[in-house]
Amino acid sequence: MNLGLNNKIVVLTGATGGIGQQICLEFIQEGAHVVCLFRNEKKVEDLIDRLKVSKADLNSVSFKKTNLLHKNNIREVVSEIVKEKGRIDVLVNCAGNVVELPFAMMSEEQIDQMYQVNLKTMMLLTQAILKPMFSQKSGSIVNVSSIAALRGGRGITAYSSMKAGIDSFTRTLALEVGRKNIRVNAVRPGGIKTKMSEPLESRAEKYIPERIILSRFGTPEEVSKGVLFLASDATASYITGTCLNIDGGYLV
Repeated sequence: MNLGLNNKIVVLTGATGGIGQQICLEFIQEGAHVVCLFRNEKKVEDLIDRLKVSKADLNSVSFKKTNLLHKNNIREVVSEIVKEKGRIDVLVNCAGNVVELPFAMMSEEQIDQMYQVNLKTMMLLTQAILKPMFSQKSGSIVNVSSIAALRGGRGITAYSSMKAGIDSFTRTLALEVGRKNIRVNAVRPGGIKTKMSEPLESRAEKYIPERIILSRFGTPEEVSKGVLFLASDATASYITGTCLNIDGGYLV
């Protein structure tokens, strides 16, 4: 599939997760160069192994260790990328995690952690990357949200709130930067088969046929296709401020 992403410079967070690995692989397969921001070196090794198994061109991926909660470090890394690559065409904010716990039992530290990982890091990185995109007068930003932003459940009140924040951030930022020729969109994955979703999948076997129109969990490949679609000017040049549901019909 030719999405016009050849030689595009893509910055990706969360590349070591189940969905992030697939996003990284498919951008490489489309001819883009992916810069993965990471904090866990062991997980980077796992990602490289995955790319090797898939026979991806390892010259098309690079890695920058980054503290996404440290604004100055983010700015330094973004400056390095622009200096080395000349530009940043696409940002994919895929980093995130979930702590399942009744909200009344969550500690302040757990609430802070959910906010920082799922929302604050994305906002700080996006803010830094807007600067080179303003200079270029072009860019595409894709945020990974969740169907939990619209339909929560027990034990994920904080997580759902942060994902709803991502949806609002996506729409309002799109309005703010559209005249700079920068598009901002999001995908909302539903139940996707990853290591992080294994506990949910085991609990959901009984209601999947009733709640999900397609009667199954999705795959990382089905999410990554949506991300690349929104990132590409060849397929989504007139799409901005949109949150694309990739949920097998769960929200219908």
